[in-house]
Amino acid sequence: MSDGPATHPAPPAQPHLRRLISDSAIYGLGGIASQALGILLVPIYARQLGVSNYGVLAVVNTTLSLTTMVVTLALPQAFFRSYLKEARTNAERELVLRATWGLRLVLSFGFAILFAALTVPLAALMFGSQERLPLLLLIGPIVLFDTINLVPLSFLRGERRAGAYAALAFFRAIFGTVLILLFVVVLDQGVLGVLIGSGLSAACATAIGVAILSRTGSARPTIDSKLWRYMIAFSLPLVPASVAGWTLSLSDRYVIGAVQGFQAVGIYAAGYTIGLVMNALVIQPFGLAWGAAYWEFAREANAPRIISRVMTLFIVVACIPALGLSLFGTDAMRLLLSAGFEPGRYVIPFSAFGYLCYGIYSIAATGINVASQTPWLPFIVATAAIANLVINLVGVPAFGYIAAAYSTLFSYGLLALLTGLVAQRYYPVPWDYVRILATLGLALGLTAVGILGPDTFVWRLLSFAAFPAAIMLTGIASRSDVARLMAWVARRTGRSTRGLGGT
Repeated sequence: MSDGPATHPAPPAQPHLRRLISDSAIYGLGGIASQALGILLVPIYARQLGVSNYGVLAVVNTTLSLTTMVVTLALPQAFFRSYLKEARTNAERELVLRATWGLRLVLSFGFAILFAALTVPLAALMFGSQERLPLLLLIGPIVLFDTINLVPLSFLRGERRAGAYAALAFFRAIFGTVLILLFVVVLDQGVLGVLIGSGLSAACATAIGVAILSRTGSARPTIDSKLWRYMIAFSLPLVPASVAGWTLSLSDRYVIGAVQGFQAVGIYAAGYTIGLVMNALVIQPFGLAWGAAYWEFAREANAPRIISRVMTLFIVVACIPALGLSLFGTDAMRLLLSAGFEPGRYVIPFSAFGYLCYGIYSIAATGINVASQTPWLPFIVATAAIANLVINLVGVPAFGYIAAAYSTLFSYGLLALLTGLVAQRYYPVPWDYVRILATLGLALGLTAVGILGPDTFVWRLLSFAAFPAAIMLTGIASRSDVARLMAWVARRTGRSTRGLGGT
């Protein structure tokens, strides 16, 4: 490694932007693949585990998600700040990497020991007995390996080795899926098999990640108390916002389980996961493109009008898959899952349209980002999360798990609304409120008609077909509007594809 300062020429703006878009798409592929594979596994889980054990799995996964988030401690952001922004030479960057490696090992192993000591009381609290203690014991190793692997993954991102990053993330997702199928379907190990498969794939992915670091000569961790304090001081305040986001999307499983039992959690989680397809196929891909593209728009004089137009067209187009999932999710559940899961079909619309609201939030937050008012975002997310938790605590005991479904849609809608209100203060955008509200009202109304009307496929199909006909007849959107949006998406997709080819 050279110790001299890096002297890379500044790339032209447009190629740099294209690289940013393509890299964003590649980085997102691992997460999207993992989420998509998780959705595809739902029918297998449902048939192999049954309703109650599927509910147990949902609660265990919720716990796994929370513990991973807490132990991660937002250190990747602190690493990027020190590695990319503050380190001036290759030698300084190597020191940052090795110190981060040392800090990550201390935190991850320390948590593993602490969590092992807490598993007995946690098992009693979550399950009422020690029968499912092995499930909690396996959470510790999974979190240990996955958080350790964040260091090589962050290194690959810092070095802009997007292809290697995606390959490692894909390996973790696909190999984990294969092992889970082996343990759950072939060996019939139930929920325990899911965790064993996930743990083994996490261990293998971490071994590969450590090998990548070894090839750079930076696999030897170091103790740097000054840098450790600096990184923790930066990352620790970011954790509450992450926990608030977790509360907004996953905490309802605990409330349902405590009030109604794991069978209710299984029904709710199955319906919620079908609605989650909206996030995997629409919201995340759009967010990857928009997250880079709006900075390009922000340089133009008419940027607020462009952002407003994107919002309107996004809602028009995104309502179509949300409506489709809400209506035809009933048929998907009946085809793929056992009869015990069928009540979960009423949860699907709240999940699907909840994630549509999250897409609205991502566009509404543009003004906050452009105006550099991002300190508002943790407070906004926390407010929506608190509202979600309060509604669940009050509503689930009175109305059952359907209250959690209502809370999901309400909380994501509140997130979008509060974000829009704050953004308007610093970066006014002329939103087309009439078209936005008319489109959402029409889609939600047709969802209610399709689900609460005659329980036939033909009726649901007619309800779905009424939406595009209505938005054209009422003038909410024209063919040219939709064509422009699809052309924009195609341009971004084309750029990302070319970026993939050149990686």
